[in-house]
Amino acid sequence: MTGTVPHEDIRLIATDLDGTFLGAGGRLVPRNVEAVRAAAAQGITIVVATGRPYRWTDVIDPLADIHPLLLSSNGAVIADPATGRVLHHWPIDPADGLAFGAALVRRVPDAGFAVEFASHGWGADARYVAAHPEGEPDLVAPLADLMAFDDVVKLLALSPSTHTEALAAAAVEPAAGRVDPTFSFVRDEGLVECSAPGVSKASALKVVMAERGIDSGQAMAFGDMPNDLPMLRLVGHPYVMANGHRIMLEAGFPIAGYSDDGAVGAVIDRMLHIAGPRRP
Repeated sequence: MTGTVPHEDIRLIATDLDGTFLGAGGRLVPRNVEAVRAAAAQGITIVVATGRPYRWTDVIDPLADIHPLLLSSNGAVIADPATGRVLHHWPIDPADGLAFGAALVRRVPDAGFAVEFASHGWGADARYVAAHPEGEPDLVAPLADLMAFDDVVKLLALSPSTHTEALAAAAVEPAAGRVDPTFSFVRDEGLVECSAPGVSKASALKVVMAERGIDSGQAMAFGDMPNDLPMLRLVGHPYVMANGHRIMLEAGFPIAGYSDDGAVGAVIDRMLHIAGPRRP
């Protein structure tokens, strides 16, 4: 951990959700909640930046009264959770999405695809549904039909036979110039998340910062996975979680601590010069 950052230097705090702001089981950690409330009360802009789609961010509903901004689908959507308004979104070009899918299947034959729509839930092809039966898509159709149905803000590729990191590596060449692939968790059944070229948590955060006249030196951010890497590189005060992916731990960022211990809140507490007993 690093020392205290002067409060007057910080005007924006951005945090990832899973593995960062949230504890085990996707629970809100009281220390983190209290810390961002204290920061918001002092006029600091709070930003939640997540790979989760907008439809799956109700976990932050208890923070609606402090008016955080939400960057969902890895920055492809900027929304105001307090009003439910989508402020900006950046879709994938349908032709690029289809070309990526076709090229990836040539490398990973069992790959299936799902999409997050800007305003109509999500859809998936039959292969994705068979490999990931937990969810019920709003639309089951071939990728061509999914890409044509509505603006697609995130394209997911899943392979039951390919580990996440191997699938991400296989996606690099098919993605070139078409989509930007990343991943937010690691498992044997690989899942890669793709946005439009140039779209990331960092690109969305740049929009937020420009609209509020905030420069990178006035921004603090927390993350744990490779989809957080551009955001942490953007800000002047980046922190990686001790439970983060090795790519993040090797990037040279200060380590905040463990997500289950409320490490985000601990860093913010120090920044605000708040003393008190550690809370669970």
